[in-house]
Amino acid sequence: MEKLFIQKCSKCNKCTFPKKYFCSDCGGTEFDMISINEGKVQEISVIRHMLGQKDWTPRKIANIETTLGVYITAGIEDTAKVGDMLEIYSDNGAPVGKVIKER
Repeated sequence: MEKLFIQKCSKCNKCTFPKKYFCSDCGGTEFDMISINEGKVQEISVIRHMLGQKDWTPRKIANIETTLGVYITAGIEDTAKVGDMLEIYSDNGAPVGKVIKER
């Protein structure tokens, strides 16, 4: 499990994901990388087919609002549902979330 990072503009502090070459708010080109660890599931969808793939297994993806207010789309575990808090990480560069167990 690797940490997932978003960009924070060094000039105006806007956070974005995925990686950008310049800030859409101020045009800045320097960014700080901030790790994101958690987010709340807003919506869930299922990818049922993938072009060019044989023996595809349907997979869930979710729109997740991170604790920094940035929305990302990530693969999720089958047990996640709308409203759940997820631990967010990177798996070979792809965002993934898994349900945070009771604390």
